[in-house]
Amino acid sequence: MMSRGNALEVLIAGLRGSPTDRADWQAVIALANHTLLTPDLFSSLARAGQIHQLPQDVREYLRFVHDCNRERNLRLRSQLREAVAALNRSDIVPLLLKGAIPLFLSPAGQIPSRMTSDLDLAVEPAEEAAARTCLEELGYVDVAAARGMARQQDAGMLELRTSRANGFAPPKLVRRDGLRVKIPTAQSRAMHWMVHDLLKEGDYWRGRIDLRHLHDLARLAESDDVDWTSLQRSISDGTARNAIDTQLLAMHHFFGTRIPAKCAQRRMVRFQHWRRIFTATHPVVGAPLRLAGNLMWGTWRFSRVYGLARRGPSDFLRRIARTLFNPRTKI
Repeated sequence: MMSRGNALEVLIAGLRGSPTDRADWQAVIALANHTLLTPDLFSSLARAGQIHQLPQDVREYLRFVHDCNRERNLRLRSQLREAVAALNRSDIVPLLLKGAIPLFLSPAGQIPSRMTSDLDLAVEPAEEAAARTCLEELGYVDVAAARGMARQQDAGMLELRTSRANGFAPPKLVRRDGLRVKIPTAQSRAMHWMVHDLLKEGDYWRGRIDLRHLHDLARLAESDDVDWTSLQRSISDGTARNAIDTQLLAMHHFFGTRIPAKCAQRRMVRFQHWRRIFTATHPVVGAPLRLAGNLMWGTWRFSRVYGLARRGPSDFLRRIARTLFNPRTKI
């Protein structure tokens, strides 16, 4: 049976277009499914002309998942375009975020292989009420116990949020097929992913890696001119800077992304990088390290954000348990 570390190594090689001989594909596929990277694995190997190096049953399974995801992404793109058109009619130009960006920008005959859970749009604070009304007129309703709006016939939820200034260059206005959207700069997109995973979800303290988002960052670095040094300088908080450098080291470790040499200079960054890689490749032996990080982060976050006085101790414990023991798509 292939270890987690070996399965991860084979998956990364496949995402880089280089299949590995004599792999335990059952373990590799299980990891690809867990990290939502199965369609990307197929498309990476297909683009590299290496897909036929895989066993036939593996190749057929990867193609099946890839094709199913393609159909879903086509539906998501139609849903996105409908929502943007409705907002534009009210003179609202939404800011696209995360997976909505490649869905909108991809040519008509192509569709990205990335698995997208939902559609993220942002509008100016003064436009939020009008934007919500536009979506409600399309049949969207708020989803109970979740952030977002949905309709029964759609492939995914739509999350509407307000935009915030981030200190980088303003987003670019993009016109396509009569629709108008704003696209964040590459640095803004990179910062959004990093802050969301490492700080908001606590991956920096918890020793987790969202491999799908790390792959997104690596591809962004290949296709756009991301100035990592400038991004580092924009962070004044020491902990946040350590977290960003730790993520950059992970990108270099897994995907060979070129990063500033200064990323590895601080001992804390090197330790956090080692801890994340160790727990990702040795989940059983590394469990105590992850548990300690989970407890520290969970207690800190919920004692401040939710507060025992407002929610009560039972709610406090329930939220900690839900956060700590829900692995989601992380490794």
